[in-house]
Amino acid sequence: MKVGVIVFGSLPAGVKQIVYKLQLHLTPKHELVGMEIEKGTGTARYKELNINSDSPYLSDSMLMMSAYPEDDKWEEIFSAVDTAVVIGNAEAKEKWTSYLADHSSVRSLFVPVSIFNDIEGSETTLGYDTAVNSIVDNILRVKDTINSLKYDNPRLFGFSIDGSPSIKMLEDISSAGDGHFFAPEFEADEMDALKERIEASFTEWNTSSVLVYSAAAHASAIEQVVDHLKVDFKYTEIDEALCMGTNPTAADRILANRLTGGILSWLEQKQETGQLAVQTDEIAFIKK
Repeated sequence: MKVGVIVFGSLPAGVKQIVYKLQLHLTPKHELVGMEIEKGTGTARYKELNINSDSPYLSDSMLMMSAYPEDDKWEEIFSAVDTAVVIGNAEAKEKWTSYLADHSSVRSLFVPVSIFNDIEGSETTLGYDTAVNSIVDNILRVKDTINSLKYDNPRLFGFSIDGSPSIKMLEDISSAGDGHFFAPEFEADEMDALKERIEASFTEWNTSSVLVYSAAAHASAIEQVVDHLKVDFKYTEIDEALCMGTNPTAADRILANRLTGGILSWLEQKQETGQLAVQTDEIAFIKK
């Protein structure tokens, strides 16, 4: 059987572990094919994933992130394989549903991967823990630096997160980094409480703090929070590339193994087209 693997929308470090484990378990009984679609031209490339590496867990991924096919090209591109494993984020899931799962004769499985943990049906997603850990590490480094300096006014340092971080992600980051988070969805009383918490966090011994928010909400954070505080404010942008992390956390390594088990089970049982969902006690299979 020719099994195609393709990645759309997000390529956190844990994906290479899935690809490596699939390679170990499927070859030589099956042919594992990496699928990549070139941005701009839409050209599809197929390569056999049988590369042996001396450092499979720490080396670069054998499979690069693909551009999306044109709407009418999905059937043609995926017809080159017998079955397909589609790894991707929320946008990828939407496109997979619309252009492959509902219309193609090729049996396929969607695997949830997102640094923002925003895929409906899954309690968490591969890449989320690594992203939060990477961002918190950066916050703590900044806090160590600014805590060693003194200013006339307390210093508030902003972390502007690129992409579409959920309120849960902002909350997790701020909690782990001993800071605060802002969301435009806050009601007036929540906004007042946030400003009070920030002001109360400044003491004789603690003259700095951090504020985490989505890059899309930067102007709102300045207008509704920062401008109402007597602080020296600086900020930095955290792009999605940094969120991917060089290597996955232990939690994401465990999740990658669980997802691989779900993929292998789907292949062995020859189940119909569907998706994997990460739940507390299991990796569940959901029919399309």
